[in-house]
Amino acid sequence: MESIEQTGRTVEEAVGAALKTLGVSREDVDVEVIAEESRGLLGILGYSAARVRVTLKQDQRQPEPPPPAPTEAPAPTEEQPPEPEFEPTPSIEPGERSALAEEALDILNQILDRMGLEATAEITEDDAESVSIDIHSDEDIGLLIGKRGQTLAALQLIVAMMANRDQPPESRRRVILDAEGYRARRDRTLEAMARSAAQRAKRSGRPVTLSSLTPRERRIIHVTLADDPSVATRSEGEDPDRSIIVTAPRRTRE
Repeated sequence: MESIEQTGRTVEEAVGAALKTLGVSREDVDVEVIAEESRGLLGILGYSAARVRVTLKQDQRQPEPPPPAPTEAPAPTEEQPPEPEFEPTPSIEPGERSALAEEALDILNQILDRMGLEATAEITEDDAESVSIDIHSDEDIGLLIGKRGQTLAALQLIVAMMANRDQPPESRRRVILDAEGYRARRDRTLEAMARSAAQRAKRSGRPVTLSSLTPRERRIIHVTLADDPSVATRSEGEDPDRSIIVTAPRRTRE
């Protein structure tokens, strides 16, 4: 094994667990931080574990065994049928729901019922990476969304943690909740906000701050402006008040 991924409450804990699994010391590996730990929404509703990829350095890898000597295959005869073509079996059959998706939907419906909200939830995507569920209601859906989507984000976190609680780490998947298309509308708002901030930074030559953004919102800002070489973005502060700074560095003439 040359490379493994490992999770932990902190980056150092994840690295230590990976080193123990590989049976090597810190000096023998290269470490890539895939995701840092997060305290969760407002620091009270769970957390996201740190995830790292630990790779043995070149001089620590075991030499590969020599390939086996080639053997002559038996000559085909007329009686031998052709070998069937290999077709990989999809992890989730089309039209079927995974057990994790069903569990997430059941948990969500129980929470909505306890909230006293007349709403309908349906699974819109169920693949090897994530489960997406849309919520529809004739009532005021704003109660479920909350200010800047914080209630919806907290509900998503709870459903994801409960649905994945009995799954091994390699089988856990993201659970994505939406309510009456809120996420798509919010994404468009954030993209427009990012482009507007970039234009203000270019005109004024001064940094523009976009305050109090969630990790998902910051990611959208970064991605929206990633292809604009005339501006740069960076994150500052601590959650839940972490912000993005948009700058337009002046280019020096050659």
